[in-house]
Amino acid sequence: MLSNSASTLLRKLSQKKFRKEFGLFVVEGKKGVQEALDNADVQLIVVEESAIDSDMGIIISYAEKTDIPVERANKREVTTIKQTETFPGVMAVVSMSESSLDEMVDEETIIILDRVNDPGNLGTIIRTADWFGVHAIILSEGSVDPYNEKVVRSTMGSIFRTNIYQSEYILDTVEFLKNNGYSIAVLDMEGDNITQFHAKKKQVLLFGSESHGVSEKLLPLVDHAYTIAGTGQAESLNLAISVGISLHQINM
Repeated sequence: MLSNSASTLLRKLSQKKFRKEFGLFVVEGKKGVQEALDNADVQLIVVEESAIDSDMGIIISYAEKTDIPVERANKREVTTIKQTETFPGVMAVVSMSESSLDEMVDEETIIILDRVNDPGNLGTIIRTADWFGVHAIILSEGSVDPYNEKVVRSTMGSIFRTNIYQSEYILDTVEFLKNNGYSIAVLDMEGDNITQFHAKKKQVLLFGSESHGVSEKLLPLVDHAYTIAGTGQAESLNLAISVGISLHQINM
């Protein structure tokens, strides 16, 4: 049976204000929980009694050996705490591990996302960046919470290998990075073809939201604009796809 304290905590963590207050968030599913156990500070694991199998048994055994509390919930209790429509049988409460801006200046490549508010896009970008070995992402004010359940689920565990900084004033953040030797590149329809883009040793890739683009106040700080040429009739590319193509190009 699920304890009242665990039930209350999990319900609260579905809200951004409590995630921020407690410095905790939730990940669901075997893969996500295993990634958390391998790469993060796990505070609690909850398993659905009827879903326990051999893989779940490994997670439970590891948690118990490392003194991580494990609680069991029945189907009725699961309906009150789950953050996805179909509960995958296990969830973990994980401590946030946000980076400071000072810690990021050693990274060769940094992705900045300006007012990106689609959780699926953000999660896919984090996962794609992880694939290409880029582990520094900065979010501007007005962006989606990176610990939103949809974001976390879309990262497929990559969030635990990514340094995320949530800027309170993105103009100051970009100026700080320029002053620390970073070149700022932006995706723009009028820019050079991406095949001509060669990343600097310290490179920032700046992306705006699909609906608004990059904020006007940031454009004077841009060193290079590039475009992804298309041959079809679609009006634009999905943001996460654009990030993936850009990362592929700078890794060539």
